[in-house]
This record gives sequence, C-alpha cells and structure tokens, in this order.
Amino acid sequence: MNYFDHSATTQPLPEVMGTYQQVATQFFANPSSAHELGQRARQLLEQARKQVAEILSYRSDEIYFASSGTEVNNWVIKAIAPSYISGAKKATLITTSYEHPSIRESVQYLQSSGHSIEYLPIDYSGACDYETLEKLLTDKPIGMLSTMGVNNEVGSLLDFDRIAKLLEPYPQVIWHVDAVQCLTTQLDSILHPRIDMLTLSGHKFHSGRGTGILACRQRVNLLPFLDGGGQEMGMRSSTENLASIVATAKALRLTAERQAVAKATLVQFKDQIIHQLSQYGWQLFNPTHSSEHIICAALPPIPGEVLVHAFEENEIYLSTTSACSSRKHQPHATLRAMGVNDVISQSAIRISLSQHTSPQEVDSLIQAIAKVSQQLQLRKEL
Repeated sequence: MNYFDHSATTQPLPEVMGTYQQVATQFFANPSSAHELGQRARQLLEQARKQVAEILSYRSDEIYFASSGTEVNNWVIKAIAPSYISGAKKATLITTSYEHPSIRESVQYLQSSGHSIEYLPIDYSGACDYETLEKLLTDKPIGMLSTMGVNNEVGSLLDFDRIAKLLEPYPQVIWHVDAVQCLTTQLDSILHPRIDMLTLSGHKFHSGRGTGILACRQRVNLLPFLDGGGQEMGMRSSTENLASIVATAKALRLTAERQAVAKATLVQFKDQIIHQLSQYGWQLFNPTHSSEHIICAALPPIPGEVLVHAFEENEIYLSTTSACSSRKHQPHATLRAMGVNDVISQSAIRISLSQHTSPQEVDSLIQAIAKVSQQLQLRKEL
C-alpha cells in the first residue's frame, strides 16, 4: 500500500497507539472523580497539557482539549469571535476565501446573523492578498483575523511574519490560525508570539482521531462552546478523552523532534514528484510557494475522480480535494478562489505526504504517474 492522502488523515504511529492502549486500560477513571484513580487520571491529563504547552510555547492553562479541529474552529468563530465583532464595537472579522469548511461555514453563519465579515482574496498562485489586509486594517475597526496556516488543498503557505508586521499597529486585533495542516513541516512558523489562538488536530500528525487542541493566549476573551460538567477549566464540558489526549501529546512531541529531518526529506520527494508530473504534461498549482508535503495537480479534461481510481488500480491512494469535500463531489473550493477554470479544477488531485513517507513509496508513485499518464493520454487521443 502506497498512501498519499496524509492531509486527510495520517496513520497513527505504533508507539502512539501503544500509549493510547496503556492509558485506556490502566487510567480509565474519570479525571473529574475525587478518588485516587480519578486523581491519577487527572495528573496524567495535566502532564499531557503541560507537554503540549511547552512544545507550542504556551502556558499550560492556555491549552484546551476538544474532540477535533472542526470543533475548535467552530468554538473560535461561533463562541469567541462574536465578543470581538458585535455590540457597540461594530468591528469586522477578516478571513480568507480559501479556508477549511469548518471556518468558512461558521463565518457564513455569523454573516447571516448580521455580523460584519471581510474575505481576503487569493491570487492565482494561492497567496493571500496582504495588500487588501493592510487596507482593511487601515479603513475599518477589525476585531479578529482568522487565517489558515497551510491550505489543505494546494498547500499554500501563510506569510506569518508579514501578517505579524501588519498587525503591529493594531494590538487589539485577535489573530487565530487554523494550523491543522502545519504540523508536518511548519511547526516553527506557528510558534510566532503574535498569534493569539491555534487550532490543531491529532489525527493530522500520527495520533488517532478524536482530539483537537485549542491553544489560546490569556489576553483572549475565551468563552465556552459546550456547557455541562465544567471540564477543561470550565471552557469545554465533556469528560476528557484521556487516552487520546495523552497519545496526541506524545505524537506532537515525536512530530516536533522530526521537523528538521522531515522538512529536508520532503523537499527532495516533492521535487521528484513535481518533475515527473511535469514530464507528463500535468498542470501544477503553486508548486514552489507551498508546504513540502502537499502537491496539487491536474490532467484536464480527465476528471479527478477518474484519476484517483486510476492510481488506486496501481495501489496508490490519493485524493481529489479535501476529504470533507470529496465524498460530497463538491468543487475544488481553493482552486476556484484562485481563479482556476472549473474544467481544469475538476481534474485536480491532491498528493499529500507525511514525515514517515518512504523513498520506496515515492518510487512507486513516480512509476504510477508515468503509467497512469500514458494510459489516460492514450484514451484522450482515442
């Protein structure tokens, strides 16, 4: 099996799953229980919180665990953002036109409720329009900025330093970064001290599904999203998924330790793959200014779904758009925002690697690109 759909989900590491199993069987008590077993579970929970905080350069009491990145993004936009953009402030929330659906649809909900929203356009390379951001900051009161650190469909990289510079005269603006796709190679970028809130999701960096992380600075007016038992310092009620949280903390540590090596390796892999795609006439989107682990390409007019199944016949597993959109047969939202023609965007596929992608897997992919390209080009000619 040659798996190239890591942006959808990564395979949990054996050592991470070993930790999950150990915690699930030996620390099964509720961390909120007052007895000794509950307190042991509580101690383990706080150790995991401390480890995550240290890696992300936050305080322990600024780390909150949830069920997913989607939940965290909904929390940020629906529960926290309104306190910065409603009422007498009449401020605006700025986001980009290529955000993940969990941000995009949450923002649309706010907009339908009468809140002021501004969308930053992106150019044909997938880069954010920083000049428009500067103009918006100058022209009107801004309450919050929500941006995606690495785009999940084409891999576009956010210029963190440039945004931080633009925000210098506006310390009141709260900056949220959806960093779900950043962990493979861009962890250092999201440690920028100007960022106020981060969204992470464990299954994107070799933990299991079921744990999202909100890192939130003390200066943010944090409000709860789920009410009930008062877990997570009263901000996110629900009994904590302790085994998954501890496993995710371990996965984050292992991911951080591999950053430098993985980045160098994936640069080489990406160059090899892009070279092969170019050789066979594929159209590449943002091949140079994108994360090392995501490649987006098209072979128009062949539909992306046909391409996915052609690679699958060669035991190569990749995707069309994001996993959230592919099963719904939705258009490639990011390419549309980039101004790519629908005929071309409907042919797009996404190849996404991980820190643990092997040279053998890349060799298999390169061979499959040649085989699939030749077969489908011949079919077009017929």
